[in-house]
Amino acid sequence: MPVTFNNYNFTPVIYTLQENSNIPGEIGAATLTIVPNAGYTVTASDFSLDASFSNQYVSTVTFAQSGLNVVCSVTFLPGATMPSSNVTIPLCIVGEAEVALKTIQGTYTSAISANVTPVSESNIAYSNSGSFGENELLFSKTYTAAGGNMLVNPSLSVVAGIASNYNIVETSTVDAQGNLTSVTFNVYYTYPQINASGDAISIQVGSKVIFTPVLEIVSYSMLETNINPGGELRLITFFGTPGAVFTVTVSNSLGGSYNLITNQTLGSGGLFTTNIIFPSTTADAIYSITISGDIASPFVQPNPIILNQYVAQPVITLTASSNDGITGFVNATQSGNAFSQPTGLTLHSTSTLIVPNTDTLVYGGSISESNILYTGSIGADVEITASVTNSPTITLVDATGILAGDRITSSDIGLAPFQHTVSSVAGNVLTVTPNINATAGTGLGVWRQNGNVISDVQLQVTQTNAYTVQAIFNATIQNIGDSDVTFTLDLDAIFDVVSGSQIFGPFGMGASLVSGANACCDVYNTPIWLNSNSLFTATEMYSNAAGTTLAPAGYYSFNGNYREWSGTAFVSLLSVLCPSCFNALILCYSSVSATDLCCNNSTTVTVYLAAGETFENNTGMYSNQSLTTAAADGFYSANTCNTQTP
Repeated sequence: MPVTFNNYNFTPVIYTLQENSNIPGEIGAATLTIVPNAGYTVTASDFSLDASFSNQYVSTVTFAQSGLNVVCSVTFLPGATMPSSNVTIPLCIVGEAEVALKTIQGTYTSAISANVTPVSESNIAYSNSGSFGENELLFSKTYTAAGGNMLVNPSLSVVAGIASNYNIVETSTVDAQGNLTSVTFNVYYTYPQINASGDAISIQVGSKVIFTPVLEIVSYSMLETNINPGGELRLITFFGTPGAVFTVTVSNSLGGSYNLITNQTLGSGGLFTTNIIFPSTTADAIYSITISGDIASPFVQPNPIILNQYVAQPVITLTASSNDGITGFVNATQSGNAFSQPTGLTLHSTSTLIVPNTDTLVYGGSISESNILYTGSIGADVEITASVTNSPTITLVDATGILAGDRITSSDIGLAPFQHTVSSVAGNVLTVTPNINATAGTGLGVWRQNGNVISDVQLQVTQTNAYTVQAIFNATIQNIGDSDVTFTLDLDAIFDVVSGSQIFGPFGMGASLVSGANACCDVYNTPIWLNSNSLFTATEMYSNAAGTTLAPAGYYSFNGNYREWSGTAFVSLLSVLCPSCFNALILCYSSVSATDLCCNNSTTVTVYLAAGETFENNTGMYSNQSLTTAAADGFYSANTCNTQTP
């Protein structure tokens, strides 16, 4: 039976001889055939007899190719005789079968644009061999764009042959701007079980000139409000052309200076972001942030960036005054960083405002910044009419409203430090200190209250009784200046105080002797006068304008609420919400006839009845909930529409 060894096999040979017979005379030469296993080959030159082999019967051992096999021939020593027992001759053969190789043959053709190397080629042959399943590189092609150019849409495809046997590895090289400047195609092949020939590969590489932008920083983004005296961390982002190189230096008026970044190259995204650390300070400081290097010209934003850091924490107080005897206002206070525009900082006061119980306190219905003395910028037209240099005076188009003591900035937002103070005003001429430099046609910022500004003043009023209200005040702090300030709310401009008795009316009210519900559903045609402008806050009701005759006892309604009146006083201090005064019904309707309604073409409509009334006993049907518009003329049914039953 065959023996397998080193990826080949052979069948041992057996001879039968008589004792003392001549072995070479009987056998001649013995032969073994070495046969490769499937997928392998054997070559005679790869086989030999081990140098240590020695046998008393063997003279020589040789190997010869026989087609796909190798024949091993054994020559016996002359005179060798067969002994009385069996003889086994083991050959020590050195060699092994090798894997059978498969071949691939093909050509590639390339179409290459100008300004790319190498140039186009046609039908360039490639070939190789390898064992089944082996993957190896067939060839590699690199295409490079000339300077100032880039590759466009490079591709390699198998146009003839089995594409799945190929593995194309594409390696790209790009410049700093992301332009494709070089590409390498590595073509790998996995050998199948059969040889392949006639394969074809197509390579295409385009090119175009690279647009080269100007390398420059064009802008930045940063919060430019005043710096918190306790220090803070701020983000700054620079925008420009990838590849632009720039340096940023930070210095302050207290003597500090350092490079925030040095020779920074803008990356492919066209932006660079970093943080600036502003430490806490016990003294006012001015920071200067300077950008240098590849900077756009002109640069549209301020460079250097100037930021102020102030130690002051001004306190803003909201108080109130009244010459009409209104008391009870609770002051509100807040503080913040000098020369800032805070977010969400408000002055809040919850107050119980009261006048003597012989008077009436009435809310006028509105409140505004004009009720607070004083907030906002001032001056009718603060445009400068003539340029001056180091002058104690300056002339404006219209200085109406400006007073001595007002503060001046070079901008109109009130956030920069105040450079000047108004000493006096004569017509449109301001005398200021210190002297001022100004350019004709520009404007000034003129501020009162040390630059502190509040806005969006809101008021929520709840009338407790005729002489007391609960008032919730809220005011937004818009600007914080450089020192403390108190804003005074003029309560007399918001509320009216009526001394002694005052009669309000007439009010058209619903009235009933039975219940509040009946009063609510009554038509508002009963004239009533009150000692207040509100049914809720009133303490007396009159049936005449002079207020000399008290209204009869009963229930009275107005604007959806009712109160019970005993004839001399209100039974309760609170008003009651009115119940519904209507009953809604969905009915069948026809404008033609009862027959049409019940048998033919009725439609569905909604009508409204007085509260408590039904379809059968109603005194009127209406198309609106206030029961003022009668329902359309026609025929109505409360039964199922379009049936024989009316």
